[in-house]
Amino acid sequence: MLVAIPGTLCSVRVFDRLAAELHDTTELDAVDWMSEPGPWRIDDVAARIASRIERHGGPVLVAGHSTGGCIALALAAARPELVSGLLLANTGAHMRGHGDVDRILDTIATAWGPQLHAAVLDRSFAEPVPPEFRETLLAYAASVPQAAALEVLRSQRDRDLTAELPRIGCPATVLYGVHDRARSVGDAEALAAGLPDCELRFVQTGHTPVWEDAPAAAAAVRGLLDRAGR
Repeated sequence: MLVAIPGTLCSVRVFDRLAAELHDTTELDAVDWMSEPGPWRIDDVAARIASRIERHGGPVLVAGHSTGGCIALALAAARPELVSGLLLANTGAHMRGHGDVDRILDTIATAWGPQLHAAVLDRSFAEPVPPEFRETLLAYAASVPQAAALEVLRSQRDRDLTAELPRIGCPATVLYGVHDRARSVGDAEALAAGLPDCELRFVQTGHTPVWEDAPAAAAAVRGLLDRAGR
């Protein structure tokens, strides 16, 4: 089982291609955490996903994209017995150097709406996505409570998991799309260096390699399965 956690304002549909690539390997359970009742702080969402994994019978592989990666790290640090491996896509242990987070928070608070949703989603891909898929992503973003986006991003901005990384002993892979306009290669390198058992893989994508290069993401998952001995 692979439990997949998308980023802020991001539909679980970004994992569709990965699920298709893995259909003969492992089941993928994508978590629509932004549509669930709050609170939406990083650790609160991680706790709810821990309960979900317990219902699966855990431990499981966990994939986290962007903010979902921060949630995955918090989950693995707090409940290591539930996580057999981590796939961390274009994320980091903190948001230092993520220079526009305060601007994004201010825009969410003061100019919430379609223009903001489109700007956040369009910068999450190196190339324009098919129009029908873009409309699906925009419709999802429009359904998300404004309060959820504000609370989780404020929480992520204020949360630094660096000191907790050495306690995360499960196999991990950091998958970094080199054309990302939000996260730097330094974020990926620092995250990989902080985890005891971690591989760093680069792909020619933007912020969302789980959709933009699903074969590479699937290969990373299969590698984690092998390293976890499952």
